[in-house]
Amino acid sequence: MRPSSDRLSDVLEQLAGTGKEAVSLADVLAAVGERSFGALLVLFALPNLFAGILPGLSIVLGLPLMLLSLQLLVAARKPWLPARLAQLEVRTRELRRMADALVPRLRVLERGLKPRLLLMTAPWAEKIIGGACLVLAVLVFLPIPFANLLPAVGIMLFGSALLERDGLVAIAAVAVTAVSLALFGGVAFALGAAAGHALRQLSFIGG
Repeated sequence: MRPSSDRLSDVLEQLAGTGKEAVSLADVLAAVGERSFGALLVLFALPNLFAGILPGLSIVLGLPLMLLSLQLLVAARKPWLPARLAQLEVRTRELRRMADALVPRLRVLERGLKPRLLLMTAPWAEKIIGGACLVLAVLVFLPIPFANLLPAVGIMLFGSALLERDGLVAIAAVAVTAVSLALFGGVAFALGAAAGHALRQLSFIGG
């Protein structure tokens, strides 16, 4: 499932250097073609690792991440985005800033990837990975400042694992997923408890 001999860092550099005023999600799809879900998961998750580079980007990229994860879950043969979503654009100058920040880190990651523990990226495991990525993508999409960082790391690791059939990275992604769910679950519980306490206080005052 590796997209090509070009590394993802090279693909990102090419997208940032197109000379166009803006780059659409369709351009990203064209850059990786039909070659890998893993490549798209990494490319759409990476920008979320650096909050502040492109404010609000998690909402824009959360939708394609959810769609791609769902397609992976149902074992689709190739990635697809609806036309309206594929037309969403990022200005090239902003993409250039993003590439300058992300490419060096992406190249470090690429050097450490290799095929191992292949059972963790077998076809049956891809469906489980798709389900995990879908949950993480929902967390990425939530408009909570800085809360999308850890889920985005999980998606990026799952995508990298699929690219190189690296089962060790898949295991790391599972660990990140568990931590993400625990943190969000704790926050949800705390908010629910606070809301319940507030309602009880209002009921007491009203009584």
